[in-house]
Amino acid sequence: MQLATDIGGTFTDFVVLSKDELRTFKLPSTPKKPSQAVEQGLKGMKPSMLSHGTTVATNAVLERRGARCALITTKGFKDVLLIGRQKRPSLYDFTCTRPKPYVERDLCFEVEERISFTGETLKSLEKKELEDLEKQLHKADIKAIAVSLLFSFLAPEHERKIAEHLTNWPISLSSEVLPEFREYERTSTTVLDAYVRPIVSKYILEIERIFGDRFYIMQSNGGVSTSNVARQRPINILLSGPAGGIAATHFLGELLGLSNLISFDMGGTSADISMVLDSQPQWTSEGEIAGLPVRVPMLDINTIGAGGGSIVWLDEGGALRVGPKSAGADPGPICYDKGGKLITVTDCNLLAGYLGERGLLDGKMPLKSEGAHKMVAELAKKIGASHNETLLGVQKVVNSNMIRAIRLTLAKRGQDPRDFALMAYGGAGPMHACALAFELGIKKVLIPFLPGAFSAYGILVSDIRSSYSKSVLSPFTGAENKIEECLDELMNLARRDLDSQGITSDSAQFLSSLDLRYKGQSYEINVALVPDVKEAFHKKHQALYGYAMPSEPLELVNVRLFSMVKRKKILPKLKDKKSTEAKSTRKILFEDGLRTAKVFERDKLTLNFQGHGPAVLEENTATTVIPPDISFKVDEFGVIHMEVG
Repeated sequence: MQLATDIGGTFTDFVVLSKDELRTFKLPSTPKKPSQAVEQGLKGMKPSMLSHGTTVATNAVLERRGARCALITTKGFKDVLLIGRQKRPSLYDFTCTRPKPYVERDLCFEVEERISFTGETLKSLEKKELEDLEKQLHKADIKAIAVSLLFSFLAPEHERKIAEHLTNWPISLSSEVLPEFREYERTSTTVLDAYVRPIVSKYILEIERIFGDRFYIMQSNGGVSTSNVARQRPINILLSGPAGGIAATHFLGELLGLSNLISFDMGGTSADISMVLDSQPQWTSEGEIAGLPVRVPMLDINTIGAGGGSIVWLDEGGALRVGPKSAGADPGPICYDKGGKLITVTDCNLLAGYLGERGLLDGKMPLKSEGAHKMVAELAKKIGASHNETLLGVQKVVNSNMIRAIRLTLAKRGQDPRDFALMAYGGAGPMHACALAFELGIKKVLIPFLPGAFSAYGILVSDIRSSYSKSVLSPFTGAENKIEECLDELMNLARRDLDSQGITSDSAQFLSSLDLRYKGQSYEINVALVPDVKEAFHKKHQALYGYAMPSEPLELVNVRLFSMVKRKKILPKLKDKKSTEAKSTRKILFEDGLRTAKVFERDKLTLNFQGHGPAVLEENTATTVIPPDISFKVDEFGVIHMEVG
């Protein structure tokens, strides 16, 4: 038996693989102690393998609950985090402020060492200075250390010497975390790695205690690693949670022969949007969290505060708003009857008929509409609208937030949403998918099997992946030997990591790529190391920016290596069904008013079953709402295909 778990803001999802069959269940998340929900779900089970996705690192950064951290840097560079980049989040907002660094200025320490831009040692690091530094660190009562010295990505010896001397603290070296140029981004990423290192290490050890062994943990790059590797590189699990759904979208898209997919995961707290383009998930090495750069390879995910628990409110001008604040799992929406007092999207979905009174978690979590009805009535009075107009208004606002995020995600890569199919999942995604597709001009909507636990399923089937990089900074012409040397160095690191996970390098696939740019440009584009790299670069530049300059010389910036080991992929089997008749009907509020919709038990729909909206498909992890005049059918994998014409 194999088990995958995915901790979300509202629920923790579990997917169990036993004898080539899948089943799933949910438990309310336990934000104060995330491992508690995992321990509850594992009671009575003894899985042979555990795959896990967690937001523990993300939450530590967003909520500023990480370790008291010190930064050690080259003399003259202690203010690199304060100076940052001359970049404004809003060009014309004169009141905006920079995010506060995660290291206080008085905890930034300098050492008198110097490496040149060619990697030559100009001034050595003295032992006496390290001894004095150690005394200062003890007085400062710090819990973790980040080391980011100038040009250490070319010559890491000084950083390693610091690590060998300061053994009393968890330590993150920029030459290991991000051996790339750009001082600010490298330092910021290294600091974040150190900031979450103690809390991630403690959490992983707790899950290992619960499970009884090492386990697989989802990484930001769309693959898993063993827990011992994740403890050494905590920055790599910063976006662990949403990555699983994209891995599952990619896998299912390949099976269905769909090369362009929008991955839309709407849960209880947020909506995560990404894309699969030309059968490849899109990743970036220019991520950001809490306004600060994180330069490690990660899936390109746009996360917004739009989930079932997103709170409905009025701004100073009396306009209706939804999110980004969420009621979370505790107290949750009003209809959870756990003390919530603020209207949420889930409350409005219940009152609009999207959700039935049977509630969530296969009826184990009944929903009560009385309190939500009363609060919506008060809101309707404030805004001068009818009850139904208010419910539709909430739908329009939250949908417009997600539509804007989807357009932005695709526009960054020069793509048109009409060229994509929408893969909608999460507990709330299938309820909103058709409305989004209609506005975006998307003609095909897919609701996968296990939609409410699809991210957990993705974690279960994700391949083992690792990412490595090194800055080179040289003209591309004549750089063949440098590229080969870098790849040899990165390959040794990859083999070492595979060995630590009990995997032979013979079973791994390796993909090399280069970060290139035109001479004089500030930013680079990643291109696979194919026979005609130049031509591939020009084509990608044309697609992204609308022009290319084939006559201009190219610069090589970074060399990258990805390693991948495939894991077994299991699909649920459609069993023989007893009935495909609607179990009931209920009134649902659509744009054109209340309509009577057929309510089906999705688990009983047969292969090739076809129907038309208005309809509702209920299952224990999610509810799918199909508007009037939209057709749907069930394929061999149990995926719902909807044609939005």
